[in-house]
Formats: sequence, structure tokens, C-alpha cells
Amino acid sequence: MSGVKPDLPKTSYFPMIDYALMNQCLYEGKAKEVEQMTKDALAEGRPVKEVLEQGLIAGMSVVGEDFKHNILYVPEVLIAARAMKAGMAVLKPLLAAPGGASSQTGRLLMGTVRGDLHDIGKNLVCMMAEGAGFVVKDIGVDQSVEKFQAAADEFKPDIIGMSALLTTTMTYMKTVIDGCNQPGYDHIKMAIGGAPISQMFADEIGADGYGADASSAVDLFLYLVGKGEAPKATFKAGVAPTKSQLTAQRGANPVSRYQLLCWQELPSAIKAWDDFEEVKIDLPSVFVERIDAKAQKVGLTKGDDYMAQFKWSDEQSRPGTPQEVAAALKAELEAALSKS
Repeated sequence: MSGVKPDLPKTSYFPMIDYALMNQCLYEGKAKEVEQMTKDALAEGRPVKEVLEQGLIAGMSVVGEDFKHNILYVPEVLIAARAMKAGMAVLKPLLAAPGGASSQTGRLLMGTVRGDLHDIGKNLVCMMAEGAGFVVKDIGVDQSVEKFQAAADEFKPDIIGMSALLTTTMTYMKTVIDGCNQPGYDHIKMAIGGAPISQMFADEIGADGYGADASSAVDLFLYLVGKGEAPKATFKAGVAPTKSQLTAQRGANPVSRYQLLCWQELPSAIKAWDDFEEVKIDLPSVFVERIDAKAQKVGLTKGDDYMAQFKWSDEQSRPGTPQEVAAALKAELEAALSKS
């Protein structure tokens, strides 16, 4: 036969995009494959909104769920988020164009408050929020109330998210909330998070919600824009849940499971749980400072290199409720640190 190809439809040469495969590539962090599949989907004439929701958001939602249940860890989430960003880089010009299919989830403004230069946790929240379909503007670290207001004037967010790692800076969150409690800003929901933050503190300063970790924060954001159910409560040790949050009674001899989140061998957080509730504790800032010092000493200060050192320990169990177990572990770790 001659080398002339028959006049067949274009789809005979370009197979229809497989969103399930695209989701799997995103989950595995294959950025080049996700980028190419995004381009292929658009070349097939798929709507931009469809590619965004079925190709990228659907894949990242699985990542978020598996992170929440400790199937994936922080480094793996970051790798998946980079793959999502590769696809988003293709879609963003089309989403921003006049008449483009913009995200329908919501608009999120994120920043670390004045005096605080830590941003790894905030960055992870931003990545996972984009994966849930939010349009995100990250204004960075050390942000004053005036800068939050100026960014809100320009960006028109549905939610302002604030992060703080230090007890000396967390109080500034109230300054931002008070500054946004006035005409022009009072429709914006205020969410907070970070190592020293608790639900009790969020209630005290008038925040609309608190996220104990990146996945919980995204659940909160979805709830605040009316796109999700009220997130399952996660408690800091010492903050008692309400009766409606604990629907079952434990036996006389409760046993809880627990894990430690460690940077190499240095602990940074505790998680304890049973069938009725889950408690998470971010250890005091002195533990974070010890991790930062070691990271600088061994030259692992860049975002990806730093985050790759975090791993959850093997699951263990001991007698007590999750709050009792978490509080006891915290006391033991603090005692051990004071002796070192």
C-alpha cells in the first residue's frame, strides 16, 4: 500500500483522554505526564472546566484524603501538588481569559502574620487548596493587617487564612481579624492555623474556623464557602469536645493508638486516636527551633529537602483516651528535652 493515510477523524490518531489515568499520574507526582495529558485533553476539545475538575481536582482530592488517613505523607503530597501545578500552568491562561471557565469553589487569600517568617505549612495548605479548586493568592510571610486589607481589596477573597508558628506572633491574628471586622471586609470568613493554635484560641479571637493540619484546613475552607460538610472535629490536648462531637461512650479501660511526626529522629507533633475522636498536638516552639537548628547544621533548609525529612512513626498503642495519651506523651517528650 502507498504511504498515504486514510482521511480518518482526528480521534483515530489521538485516543480520548483517560481522566482516571490522569488522576493516577497526578497522585504519583508525574508532572510531565500530567502536563502533557492536560494539553492533550484541550487538543481534543475538552472544556477547560472539565479538565480542571475531572483531571486535576479529582486527582488531588484523593491525595488529600490519603494524606488525612496517613496513607501519604507530606513529601508525597508536595510531589503530587507539583504535578497538579504543572497541569494548572497549562489551564491558567484559559481560566483567566475573558469568558474563561474559572474555578467555582472559592477564592482564598493566605499569609503568615507579622513577625513570623515560617511558611512551609502555609505553602502546603495553599497547594492543597488549589487542588480542591480554590483560586489562591499567597501574600507570603511577615504580613501586617494593612497588607492583608490591601490584598483583600485587590483579590476579593471569600476566605482569609492566617498562619503562625510562634506563640509571640499568634496574637497578631486577632489584630487582623479586628481590622477586617468592618464594612468592606466583614463578609470574608477568617480561618487560622499553625503549631501553637487551637480551637479554643480561634474561638477567643473570633475566627470563623481552625485547621489542625493542611487537610483539615481545606475541609474547613470548603465548609466556609458552602461546598462541603462541617469538618470532623480535631482537638488539641486539653480542649474538651462537646457532647455532640463525641457520640459514643468508651468502656472502662480505653486504649488509644498514637504516632509521632518526626523530622529525622526529632519529634514535632503527636497524633492519638480511637474509634470516637482524634487528637493532634504540635509540640511547643522549642521543638521546632531544635529541628530548624539541625536542618541548618546539615544543610537541609530548602523547602523540599526540609519537608522530605518528616515521617510518621510506626503506630503504637497505650491505655487512656486520645487526649490523655497525647498529653502524657507531650509531658514525656518535654521532660526528655529538658534533660538533654
